[in-house]
Amino acid sequence: MDFFQFASYAEFFIPTYMDADGEVSNLIWIALLVGGLCFLIVYIFQAVGLYTIATRAGYKNRWMAFVPFFNLYYIGVCAQKNKVYNLNSKNFAIIAASLEVITVLGYVLYYVALFTVWKYISWNTTTIEGSNITYLYPSGFSADMPASLNWLGWVYLHLSDYVLSWLELVFIVVKLLLLMAFFRTYSARQYVIFSVVGALLPLTGILIYAVRNNTGMSYMDYLRRVREQNYRMYQQQYGNPYNNQNPYGGYNGNYGEGQGGQSDSAPDPFDEYGSGNSSSGNSSSGYSQGSGSSGSQNSSGNQNDSPFDDFK
Repeated sequence: MDFFQFASYAEFFIPTYMDADGEVSNLIWIALLVGGLCFLIVYIFQAVGLYTIATRAGYKNRWMAFVPFFNLYYIGVCAQKNKVYNLNSKNFAIIAASLEVITVLGYVLYYVALFTVWKYISWNTTTIEGSNITYLYPSGFSADMPASLNWLGWVYLHLSDYVLSWLELVFIVVKLLLLMAFFRTYSARQYVIFSVVGALLPLTGILIYAVRNNTGMSYMDYLRRVREQNYRMYQQQYGNPYNNQNPYGGYNGNYGEGQGGQSDSAPDPFDEYGSGNSSSGNSSSGYSQGSGSSGSQNSSGNQNDSPFDDFK
């Protein structure tokens, strides 16, 4: 698939012009040649990167890293420590590889049709107002085109616009999800930007080669390590502001125990209202027992003063 992306970029720099005899030369082969060379360079980087990752992780069938279509599946094999929406990345990679096969076959058919019907294409011209730039675009086919080539003419005019463009969009989304699982495994810190660039541009091989020496891990493990590291940095910078003593009456995280392991009772917040007289049968608060009435009764039968006497 990357091959045709490179070729489509090269087509922007290939001039299409009509000579004095009204003929238009087919120079698309130059774009295909340039796209093939760029694809080969990136493909070698990807194969070496995947093979290195698979060797370090101990994955089998490392030969898949060098075979077209299988190498996309092998990206999912190397990303097994992370899932794609609860689906094993290896299984999800089968979907991505299948879509790539279908899309590539569609582009092969398109270029076969282009070279077959090129000499029968009728060209129209349009000139941008205020400039001398003239654009050529196909408007149909000449009458001398054999009827047996009509279906190839339809492929050339409509397959790219109505089929391949939508199929390629679906493939980009699926590839993006697969690359997110892969780069979460080997480059968790930059996985978003790496995944987006790899899905939209034919540079996946370069990115895989860049992370080939990284150790794979689960993304949840990565987040856990980041939290632990941030906590240690916080402790080193600020220390413990309570000098290892719990500010809520506990010590070292054990609530209700003071220093020396002795229990510390919390002060009654209503002492100033006269409701905290302790006795032999009560807890220290006088607030948690006898809460059914405004005047709490202790174990001796004496009724405490109500904190609302002033309002009677």
